[in-house]
Amino acid sequence: MDTLLLDAPTLVYRAFFALPTSLTDASGRPVNAVRGFMDMVARLLTDFRPARAVAVFDADWRPAWRVEIYPGYKSERPEDPPELPPQFDVIADVLDAAGIERAEAKGYEADDVLATLVARKSSDDVVGIVTGDRDLVALVRDPDVKLLWLGRGIRRLQAMDEEQVRAAYGVPPALYPQLAILRGDPSDGLPGVAGIGPARAAGLLLEHGSIQGILDRVDDLPPRQRAALDGARDYLAAMQRIVPLVDDVEVEATRPEPLRAERLVQLAAAHGLGGAATRLAQARSLEPEAPA
Repeated sequence: MDTLLLDAPTLVYRAFFALPTSLTDASGRPVNAVRGFMDMVARLLTDFRPARAVAVFDADWRPAWRVEIYPGYKSERPEDPPELPPQFDVIADVLDAAGIERAEAKGYEADDVLATLVARKSSDDVVGIVTGDRDLVALVRDPDVKLLWLGRGIRRLQAMDEEQVRAAYGVPPALYPQLAILRGDPSDGLPGVAGIGPARAAGLLLEHGSIQGILDRVDDLPPRQRAALDGARDYLAAMQRIVPLVDDVEVEATRPEPLRAERLVQLAAAHGLGGAATRLAQARSLEPEAPA
């Protein structure tokens, strides 16, 4: 694999909730998310041996421009536990010492940055996106962009290509955002269209090609579906502006650097990171896997 793109918020949150906050540094500050994240990244680097790895972060997990269009966007997501935000600075230091690039974009979510990096990659660059966020299904493209799905954990990643996306969701990757709009997505605060479940939404999209195509032929639908879609026109218009990933954002990224093992040792001592620093340094030192 040429490039491994890490949906860092997903990995950090999984690490935080997988390990107890009783894991602290000498000052008593929790480092559970840091340690768990380091071990996840070390495992990924060892298993996939990419030539390049980029950890992508949210500069804004609930962008104002999306909220302005639809106030309900992610409105019910709880705030971060207070023990988590202070750990992000340590994670940034660790990534810099490990020589792993960090990327974000002001006013945008990590998903938009990932979409932009995929859009800008060279045609021969094979990319794997590590995530637990279904929105990124839309980026899958044969043969060079796969989703490495975290559903069953870091040791049991599911690699999804276009065929597997179709099998899981009933539509090709490009139609997934419109499927999410129609069926709803509680994690993002999207209610969906009443009475249009996942199977019916997928069938309508395959038959008509898009939400607009469905609306253009809405009079041909059964009365209940026609009424539901007609009543949701404002919602559908708003969602089609905020749900699709933005793939041309201004990415701010650190430069790729070599591993600084001594700096990792210093960070481990300062923050009580234990053997996680050693494992990350060892994984970072591996040679990239030769192309098949």
